[in-house]
Amino acid sequence: MRSVIVETFQSTMNKCFSTVIEDILGRTVRAEIFQLLNRNGIQPSEISSRFDDVLDVLTSAFGEGARVLVFKTVTELYKEYSQRAGFTFGESLKDQIILLRERVATDLLKPRNDPSTDDSIHAISPKSQE
Repeated sequence: MRSVIVETFQSTMNKCFSTVIEDILGRTVRAEIFQLLNRNGIQPSEISSRFDDVLDVLTSAFGEGARVLVFKTVTELYKEYSQRAGFTFGESLKDQIILLRERVATDLLKPRNDPSTDDSIHAISPKSQE
């Protein structure tokens, strides 16, 4: 069970990273970033598990501006798990990822866009339709 949770977390983080890059820099730049990561031995499926390496590659390409991409990725990851991102730009983002991953594993949290998430709590009750 825990391995499924970890895999889902990593997949969600990979998706958040890809979405943030495309939203901020565009589809073409996103493709170039993935090629850059690939040239540095980082596959798209490894982004979350090698996030320190990703940060190093992005920092060498974008300088300190890479931190904006990482901050936004971590913020989106927190949103995806419906958690409040109560940290600031200057705090350790690696620590925030570890904290969220532990919370996800402990509390069995699921991301919003996970197909196994039960949406029945959002269904309209019969009384409210009257």
